[in-house]
Amino acid sequence: MIAALVATAACAVSGVSSLHAQTLSPKRTLTTGAAPGCDLAPPVASTDAPRNNAEARRLAAVAQEAALEGNQRAARDAFVQAAQLNPSDDRLAYDLARAHEELGDTLPAIGAFCRYLVLAPAGNEAADVRARLLRLVPNDARQRADESQVAFNLGLEFLDAGAYEAAVRAFDEVVRLSPAAPEGHYNRGLARSAIGQRADALADLEVYRAAAPSVEERVATARAIDVLRRPVYSPGVAFARGIVPGFGQFYTARPVRGVIVLSAVAGAVAAAVAQQTTERTINYVDPNGVPAPYTESFTERRYFTAGLAAAVGITALGALEAVWYANRSQRGASIISRPADRGTPGAFDASVAPYLPVRGGGGVQLRFTF
Repeated sequence: MIAALVATAACAVSGVSSLHAQTLSPKRTLTTGAAPGCDLAPPVASTDAPRNNAEARRLAAVAQEAALEGNQRAARDAFVQAAQLNPSDDRLAYDLARAHEELGDTLPAIGAFCRYLVLAPAGNEAADVRARLLRLVPNDARQRADESQVAFNLGLEFLDAGAYEAAVRAFDEVVRLSPAAPEGHYNRGLARSAIGQRADALADLEVYRAAAPSVEERVATARAIDVLRRPVYSPGVAFARGIVPGFGQFYTARPVRGVIVLSAVAGAVAAAVAQQTTERTINYVDPNGVPAPYTESFTERRYFTAGLAAAVGITALGALEAVWYANRSQRGASIISRPADRGTPGAFDASVAPYLPVRGGGGVQLRFTF
């Protein structure tokens, strides 16, 4: 059987490999609070507080009576206690906010109004609450929220276009303007991972995981974090080191394969330089016409050409295999979802298939895609 080795190089754009263990899509909604400025003050009551609805209703009645009598401080204090006992009551949150507003306590009023919007975003008082927040929230806070939203939308456009460095800069601004919004860290982490800033991407995704709104989000983010922690190798370095037989495999942390490649090349070189001595009988006739055959020894390297070709071929295949593995590690380390029709220029891939010529023989066909 005639062995054939055919290598075909083709210029192509490779799609995203199925090696991705976990890919994430950008967040498209920025959570800056129930309304602009709601990040200025924390909620007035904790949902972890013990509930006593009966006592909360009694205190609310006391607060309303005090308000009718004009004692706003007593009303405010009673509403505070009632909201602590029943933190999920949107009406209590609204009444407490109004009591703070009457006393000129701007930040607590903003916090209570925002609490109402969290509990009842479409409630009967929602329109009134938003109108009051427009008056209470400082202009710079509203402007900061608007600028943050503009930067967020711009960052999304850069992400969708594959302009990851520009996306990082846009989400830097989002994080600066709205540090409490986890989506800024999340999207910046995706953009950073796409340009190789893996340590910074890990830090951003850890921030998001701590603030993720659901268990599913935390699990998906944790899987992406695990992907980012895997080793990634440079195809260029793998090829450069692969010129020395087996060193490409050593670089990509596969010493057993490196030893195999090195041993195979060493065996081929040994076969190429091995000398063999053979004896040949020379039929000689002396000048008198008398036959006088004699034996002569010859030293030759019978497998020099084949052995040298095998050594070069194994070295080249080992280097290309190291490049393929390094490129695979980079594609497998990507965590950002991309549209299926968008490729990655400059990607490298390889495939192996049987080679069966029409006229007989056989071999292996290697296809390398750059």
